[in-house]
Amino acid sequence: MESIVSIRDVSYRYPSDAEEAEAIAPSAPALDHITLDIFEGQFTAVIGHNGSGKSTLAKIINGLILPQEGTVSVCGWETRDEKHLWDIRQNAGMVFQNPDNQLVATIVEEDVAFGPENLGVPREEIIRRVRKSLEAVGMSQYAQRAPHLLSGGQKQRVAIAGILAIQPRVLIMDEPTAMLDPAGREEVMEAAHRLNREEGITVILITHYMEEAYQADRVIVMDSGHVVDDGTPREVFRKVEELREIGLEVPPMAELAWLLRQSGMDLPEGLMETEETAEAVWKYL
Repeated sequence: MESIVSIRDVSYRYPSDAEEAEAIAPSAPALDHITLDIFEGQFTAVIGHNGSGKSTLAKIINGLILPQEGTVSVCGWETRDEKHLWDIRQNAGMVFQNPDNQLVATIVEEDVAFGPENLGVPREEIIRRVRKSLEAVGMSQYAQRAPHLLSGGQKQRVAIAGILAIQPRVLIMDEPTAMLDPAGREEVMEAAHRLNREEGITVILITHYMEEAYQADRVIVMDSGHVVDDGTPREVFRKVEELREIGLEVPPMAELAWLLRQSGMDLPEGLMETEETAEAVWKYL
């Protein structure tokens, strides 16, 4: 697979408000010499406890902050190159936790049109993009609705549609379901997977929900500004003890299989789904 995001030996430390205190006890870097490749068409989940650096990683990719050491390239452009910053943000769109912070218009279709309008896209093309983007997230029937009347999950899907209208190659989602109820979380995740599967959009999902992460193609685990694991969900979530040591849980079936193995059952590693776990237990019994 082709690398669409290339991160090379990147470090970033947030500035301290108190220079004297910083001199006495310097703060730990949010990112500490990170090297990663994100591949085109891949659905990648990034997990880690609060303060692990996962949200900083998302902002570094989008160019909202620049690395203090190392380089970040998105779609072939380096984020330090100011003349290509808008190219990067057009190709790597970002969805944040609170959808209300991304909704700027009083009508849904006008909100989705905001991005391409600011890019100078012709009116007929804007209309086409708005229609297609709302269809992609299942929100066509709400085109004339006021955003403030929508549910949390619907608002987040409109925010995603607004990013899609600028036609990005990469969709970065920074804990997009953190403020939503279970139904809203399911709506947003279904939309993200459909965009990845049907439109070929590369998705980078920052999340603290393990049930969201295990549906990804790849899981990156972060702790204290470092990448401590990187692999498929089965490879990552079978390491129950290691994940617990850094304050993370694992999906329920992975934990159940681990507990059963701890009790003496000879079960295969990497069990994730309910049916395969039940079948493995049945065979053992």
